[in-house]
Amino acid sequence: MTNKRAGRPTDHSKDASIMKAARELLYEKGPEAVTMEGVATRAKVSKGTMYARYANRHHLLQSVVERESNNITLSINVAPKTPDELKTALLDFAEQLTSFLISKEHLKLMEVMALPAGVQGDLKKEIYHNGPQQTHDTLTQFLESATKDGLITCKNPADSAELLLGMMMGLDLVRAWYGIPLRIKQEKENQAHAQIIINAFIALH
Repeated sequence: MTNKRAGRPTDHSKDASIMKAARELLYEKGPEAVTMEGVATRAKVSKGTMYARYANRHHLLQSVVERESNNITLSINVAPKTPDELKTALLDFAEQLTSFLISKEHLKLMEVMALPAGVQGDLKKEIYHNGPQQTHDTLTQFLESATKDGLITCKNPADSAELLLGMMMGLDLVRAWYGIPLRIKQEKENQAHAQIIINAFIALH
């Protein structure tokens, strides 16, 4: 949530710098590091510039996580018109999500958030609701729309969305947690994984 105030036009280059700095701090040091002062310092902007755009750190963190989720779900934000469009959108989504989940940035974030005193409970909840939950909601809406149009049959789109997300994640996050090499390491492996998952999901529905 951003603040809107009358005055000079918004400097979008500062917006980009703020988002970049906030994202870097989130993945390098965890959500506790995403403070108004910390981001202002890294982005080389004033605290006044920060507060002109974001009411507080919670709104800033929300914006960063929502943007990450929006980038991942870009292909499923538009209702498909044909079965081929449905499959293409789901394949792209699967590749984007898997690439993010196994990225060094995300694995580092999970490591920080798992520390006993690493992250306050409210910050964890904010990240969950604006990230994973938003991704699930977007996928649910996509599957619901496709079902209404007769492109797929999901009796309960929310359950189908959760099933698909679980299929996409597989065991690689568990492997990473235990220090076991990931199964998906390269783009070609990710594409093959996406093909298997989406073909199986569509066959089930």
